[in-house]
Formats: sequence, C-alpha cells, structure tokens
Amino acid sequence: VTVILAGFAALLVGVGLGIQQVFGDLVSGIIILIEHSLKIDDVIQLEDGTVGRVTEIGFRTSKIRTRDDIAMIIPNSKFVNDRIINWSLIDNKTRFHVNVGVAYGSDVELVTRILLEAASKNEKVAREPLPFVRFVDFGESSLDFQLFFWVSESFLVEHIKSELRYAIDAAFRSQGVTIPFPQRDVHIRNHLQ
Repeated sequence: VTVILAGFAALLVGVGLGIQQVFGDLVSGIIILIEHSLKIDDVIQLEDGTVGRVTEIGFRTSKIRTRDDIAMIIPNSKFVNDRIINWSLIDNKTRFHVNVGVAYGSDVELVTRILLEAASKNEKVAREPLPFVRFVDFGESSLDFQLFFWVSESFLVEHIKSELRYAIDAAFRSQGVTIPFPQRDVHIRNHLQ
C-alpha cells in the first residue's frame, strides 16, 4: 500500500506541475480579456524581436501572424509575464526612422530638403505629425542624418522604409549628392630592411 501511495503522490505532483503552466495561461488569458491590453489587429513585438498582428485571443493561447505570413500560437502567459511592445495600443500612428549618410562636403540643407520630399511623396507616410530630419553626427566617413516619419500601418513599415530608401537614392543621384563608402588607410611596413 505504501508503494502504491508513493507512486500515486509522485503522479499527482507531476500532473500538478503540468497543470500549473496551463492554469497560468488560463489566468493570463482572463487578465488580457479584462484589461484589453491586447486586441485583435494590434501589431505587437515579442521579446525575441518577432513582429506580428494579433489574429485571435483565446483563454489559453493567442494567435499572431508575422510579417513573413507565418501563424504563431503564443501562450497567454508570455503576453502577461514578458515584455511585449504593442505598436497600436495608444495611437494608430507610430514613429520610425531611416538612417542616411552622405559624403563630407555635401550641402546639408539640400540633403534635408531631399529627405523631407521623399517622405512627403510617399502616400503611406502620415501627413500629421510632419516628418522631420535630424543631423545626427559627423561619422567616420559620412555626415549622418535620420529621417523621422509616422505611419498608420506599422505592420508594413519595412516596405515603407525600403520605398523611402529607393526614393532617397534616386533623388541623391539626380541632385549629385554622394553616399560614401567606408574608407580605410592601410600602412605596409617593410621588415626586411
């Protein structure tokens, strides 16, 4: 009888540990549904950097669709316990930026104008708030700028950034603005002398 009771106790401990995670996911699902911290169509970023749109919220798990069009099933406890970025919780517009480096000697006012025009011509960039340019630094081989802009569709921002880079490159070429490549000086020593 003692052996049977000991085996039964071990089995119950194992079942209890297994149910603990399920119970944690269920409680987390209830918290999410009550707090509304996560809603269908929210664009979120998980702790590992994965970005996806919430497609379904259940009691134990939720589903997201990533930018690569992959469906992921996530335990609700991850949304409560981990650090999650919800790009669409507060406002439907999110700010992003594109980094640009130009050659030393470039007309910085012209560069600023070109960057702002590229943003204003892109239909997916929000008109309000207005995009702006920041002259970030004097880099090793370039003058470094950042073009800041807002988009309503943060899920597709990588496509929008790509469109902006194409437009900036074309405008730089037509206006004679050079994007430099990193340059290094190499010194060769002759040890034979």
